[in-house]
Amino acid sequence: MTIPVRRGQLKQHGESRLRWQRALRLASPFLLLLLWEALSRFGLLDRRFFPPPSEVVWSARLMVQDGSLAAAVLSSLRRLAIGYVSGALLGVAVGLWLGLSSWSRALFEPWLIVTYPVPKLAVYPLLVLIVGLGEAPIILLLAIAIFYVVAINLIAGVLAIRPVILDVGRDCGASFLQLVRTVALPASMPHIFTGLEIAMGIAYIVLIAAEFVGAKSGLGSIIWSSWQLFDVAPMYVAIVTISVLGYVSVMLLRLAAGVMMPWRGPS
Repeated sequence: MTIPVRRGQLKQHGESRLRWQRALRLASPFLLLLLWEALSRFGLLDRRFFPPPSEVVWSARLMVQDGSLAAAVLSSLRRLAIGYVSGALLGVAVGLWLGLSSWSRALFEPWLIVTYPVPKLAVYPLLVLIVGLGEAPIILLLAIAIFYVVAINLIAGVLAIRPVILDVGRDCGASFLQLVRTVALPASMPHIFTGLEIAMGIAYIVLIAAEFVGAKSGLGSIIWSSWQLFDVAPMYVAIVTISVLGYVSVMLLRLAAGVMMPWRGPS
């Protein structure tokens, strides 16, 4: 009887520990906010740089009421959507082409490898010279950044396909587009969504950095103007908003991946 009792006690102890760990995981952000609030109010944190969360919430409320936060979110999301979709579509097309065509890959892949390490923000002044100020250089910069990530991931995905599968398709007389539609695209779908998820984080980084200097609206503009005015609370509101938008974007991508790849099961 001793062994079953000990097993039952160990099982109960394990379940209790899991419950406490889940509760701690849920409570830890709120505990951090409470600690931040207390340290800021008692002067242990400089309120000029770390205003208490209650002050940030109040600033967020004012920004929601006057519509400035909604306008900034819409401006940033519009730029992000156009640049992200354009870069992703071009990246998928080029990735499939270079992955399936060894001659094209030999000719153009070195250019991808050489230009990929160049910081994309370094291209922004050149884009301004070419297309002028405004929305166009920001959207083009986003598209360029997304293109590289998606294309390189997709080339790797196509090259991971067993060559015999592609050879069978070619021997059966399949055209290039048929190979893409029936073999390359379905087989490389995990690489596509991995690239899209990585590119989403890069897209927010590039977007906000470009909005610092090239836009008069958007979340990046709020952060930049808050820094210039030394009004830190709106800066934290914009940063938290970016974090929430990024999380929602990634979750939507994972939901789309589950729909497009039902054989993988829930992630």
